Amino acid sequence: MISVQEIQKNIQHKRFAEAEKQIEDAILVEPDNADYYYMRGLLRSYQGRLVDSIEDLRHALALDPKHTDSAVCLSVILNDIGRYDEAKKIFEQANQSVFLKQVGDDIQIDRRFSVKHFELGDLYFRYRRYDEAIEEYNKAILLDPQSTDIRVKRSKAFAKKGFVTRAIQELQQLKNERPSDLTVRIQLGLLHYSQNNVLDAELEWESVLEFDPVHREASAYLDLIRSIQPK
Repeated sequence: MISVQEIQKNIQHKRFAEAEKQIEDAILVEPDNADYYYMRGLLRSYQGRLVDSIEDLRHALALDPKHTDSAVCLSVILNDIGRYDEAKKIFEQANQSVFLKQVGDDIQIDRRFSVKHFELGDLYFRYRRYDEAIEEYNKAILLDPQSTDIRVKRSKAFAKKGFVTRAIQELQQLKNERPSDLTVRIQLGLLHYSQNNVLDAELEWESVLEFDPVHREASAYLDLIRSIQPK
């Protein structure tokens, strides 16, 4: 029997005809194996056959409602074609298995779901639905607490909601935890500047240059505020 890994390798190298033949043969032998319908759905998505892909991925989830790869792939496709509510529902149904288990039991799966929650949070953020965005960022952080990007984005959502103090606290805590992460200092400076706290913004960006004297973004912000400050 051809392994799933071998089929994946053929798909990754765009040997689609060979992969499809392997999948069809595998389904004949194991018609109730969700992995093979997932692989065929993935293959068809690469070929642009989205209707067929969605059908295969749904079938994989019918066979195994906890098939995380199928849930992620299907929700991504549905998002891409604008079926956002359906994508969210599909993903969250499969996601129940992640939150019912001990977080951290499978780090790779946790991170995969974290990325998806991050994407959904960004989608809500884009449409100014900040409550839902924060909810998705919270889920993403629970699954991947080491991600700086998610916590920075959550702070932006807090600020957009008007919870500026909470946003500053978030970034300040993150800076204390990860003092060498210059992205956090840049964002903290921007948040201070948005509240007309020019001195605090300047201090944050100057601290970036202490770590990286040629940091272009920090230099540009400092040049900007110094050019508009009264002499």
